[in-house]
Amino acid sequence: MASSNTKRSFLRKWIFRPSIWACIISVLAYWDHEALHGSLVYDDAGSLKSNPVVTGAVPWTEVATRDFWGTPMATPQSHKSFRPITTLTFRLNWLLSEHLGTNGTDTHTLGFHVVNVGLHGIVTGLVTESAAMVFDFHESEANTLAQLLTGLLFALHPVHAEAVSNITSRGELLMSLFFLLAFLSFSDFHPDKKPNQSRWKTLLFVYTLPWFCMTVSLFCKEQGATALITITIWDFLVQHSSLRLFLSKLQRRDQSALNFTRRTAIFAFQTLLVVALRYWLNGESSPDFIFDQNPAGFSEDRFTRVFSICWVYCLYLWDAVYPSSLCPDWSGKSIDLIDNIWDPRVPLVVALWVFVLGCLLSVATGLPLTVTRRTQHARCVFLVAFFAFVASPFLLSSNLLVVVGLMKADRVIYLPLMGVCIMETLLIQLIYHEVANEGRLQSRAYTLPGTRLTLPGYILLMFQLFLFAAKVHERNVAWSHSLNLWRSAFEINSRSHHTRYNCGYELSLKKRYEEAEQVLRPIADPYVESPSTSFVYAMVLFNLGHCDDSLKLIDEAFYAIDERRRQGGVRNSEDKLVRMESNLLVAQAYCTSNTAVAGKLMYDAVQVDRTNAYAVEQASEMVRRLTATHERRGSIA
Repeated sequence: MASSNTKRSFLRKWIFRPSIWACIISVLAYWDHEALHGSLVYDDAGSLKSNPVVTGAVPWTEVATRDFWGTPMATPQSHKSFRPITTLTFRLNWLLSEHLGTNGTDTHTLGFHVVNVGLHGIVTGLVTESAAMVFDFHESEANTLAQLLTGLLFALHPVHAEAVSNITSRGELLMSLFFLLAFLSFSDFHPDKKPNQSRWKTLLFVYTLPWFCMTVSLFCKEQGATALITITIWDFLVQHSSLRLFLSKLQRRDQSALNFTRRTAIFAFQTLLVVALRYWLNGESSPDFIFDQNPAGFSEDRFTRVFSICWVYCLYLWDAVYPSSLCPDWSGKSIDLIDNIWDPRVPLVVALWVFVLGCLLSVATGLPLTVTRRTQHARCVFLVAFFAFVASPFLLSSNLLVVVGLMKADRVIYLPLMGVCIMETLLIQLIYHEVANEGRLQSRAYTLPGTRLTLPGYILLMFQLFLFAAKVHERNVAWSHSLNLWRSAFEINSRSHHTRYNCGYELSLKKRYEEAEQVLRPIADPYVESPSTSFVYAMVLFNLGHCDDSLKLIDEAFYAIDERRRQGGVRNSEDKLVRMESNLLVAQAYCTSNTAVAGKLMYDAVQVDRTNAYAVEQASEMVRRLTATHERRGSIA
């Protein structure tokens, strides 16, 4: 009998645990053969193939002095994104590929993608476990349905495709993993939840382990620095509900208020210490971002900057609710700036401000003063979800503290979507629930009403999850190959010049020159765009037989390079300029009918930049073709 009870207890605790099923579903959603064997896309080549730490070109200990892209942190060219933990996982993946002999083969990326999918599964499980601490902190039995709904919504949210399918975005996954471990360590061993636990457990699990996990999270990606802020917000709202109540307790010298004040002071010191170390690692120079990457953040007009940044918040919120227009690049003119008060988007921004202000007033005063503890608990869950799991992990990507390198990027809301999923679960439970009997209401007075949804609630939820799963599959296919990615991006956001360039380039690689020419034509001006774009467009014109137009464009591109050389700056370094010149000389050689002149141009292309593998390859190919031609003529003679 005891054995049977133990077995049932085990099944209930682990086999039927919501986090286990959410984890399994999240892995299955991304276990797609085409996506797992997909090629390196977007910025994968920069973070992997071009990173000397990952490839082993430099000792792995160099990870302590180089940024995420392999550039020494001390140099002005550094991106200042210091993520050594993430880089080391890439290095381990690379070593495994070398050991299995898959480097350079179609299965080279399999190990990288499998790790990303596995991490997403683990994070989804941790999100599901964390939801229990948000919905039902004071109960020994967590609200199982709320946990499961939160986990499923998070597992299948289409916005996550960029963070999971893009290898480079592994930093988001690792950061979220240690971020949530910090939260769970604190919440599981909270002194008010376990008042009789030993001091060493409190020291280890409340103060030391969360700090350690926050530090590791920060060195996976910078957003991890807010982990202890999330913990403090949750601690405050769960224990004290409002600032007014907290101040009242503090005046009475209530022990819970004093303990919270002490914990907050310790967490503040720990956070500042780690952030100061991270800031020191940046060195004396700052990252060299340009206006085109983040027009809203770099706008000189304060009105335009504030309203445009807040409009991007609205777009993030829309993606969280209705993820239909997902794109890897939103730079340049992709999003119109709000530069006047009459812009029709201004009321939406103001509405967002009113919402945030209302939430802040509720935290400060405890309003609205609800008549039941149940609805008061719903208020607490909503505020925790918004401030602790949406606002806090999004803080460093918000352009409020520092201007970031991208105006909008889907991957930065990977963890903040946890808060959105909790809020949706809360609303679903409040709207579509079965009314429990009076006895049950009395026994669970502190928790949300009911634990079962009505039939309409189940139908709507299943329909949403089905749509999410279908969209995840669509995004998996898009992220499996560069052409798929940039074609889908071009259909959604053709205003991005970066998207146009990449789409045109990928089309040219597939010899679809007519389509490539149409895509690249609007951005071919070398004085407006990079001369690199002019090179790709010139090669497309050559393959279409428009050599005169190609040569004219190449001449303009050379003048544009000279202009950039006079301007100077990190973005116009000599290494980059000579690479552009070398590529343009290759294009010029192909468009020249005189064989001797073409050979001289190809020779110059190699001499200008001896590290340009493309120029060396094309020069060798030209020599092979000329040799074959001479041999054929000799045999005919």
